[in-house]
Amino acid sequence: MADKFDIDELAKIKGVFNQFDSDGSGAINIGELEATLAELGEHPSEDTVTAIMVSLDKDRSGTLSFEEFLGMVKQVKTVPREDALLTIFKTYDKDGSGQLGPEELKEAMKARGCELSDRTIDYLIKKVDKDADGKLTYEEFVKLIRPRS
Repeated sequence: MADKFDIDELAKIKGVFNQFDSDGSGAINIGELEATLAELGEHPSEDTVTAIMVSLDKDRSGTLSFEEFLGMVKQVKTVPREDALLTIFKTYDKDGSGQLGPEELKEAMKARGCELSDRTIDYLIKKVDKDADGKLTYEEFVKLIRPRS
């Protein structure tokens, strides 16, 4: 996976990884992930932090290796353009309701190579679901995928 980034990008990413790896173990543990999320202004429950860790921890070691961290960075860097987001939304809005329910969102994320637990999907929906109906409108979906949009 490292071959997807140039030398400068890899150096920057390694610096960020090392910053999050506060104990210098070469991996990010659940406590460091929780501290990182808090630093970003997020304060999810312990269960949610565990769900996030499990979704990113591909080798099930209980920590995030640099390679797993690179995978997360790659996903963030490949956020689709607006027209692609609309296509993704319409593709996975199976019932044509103009909203994505938890299963539809899970399927859309899985198709992009991001397998998430039900708990993580529920957390993500709650973060952007303005009317608290448990489903995402297109605008809410965009806010989830591109939080600074």
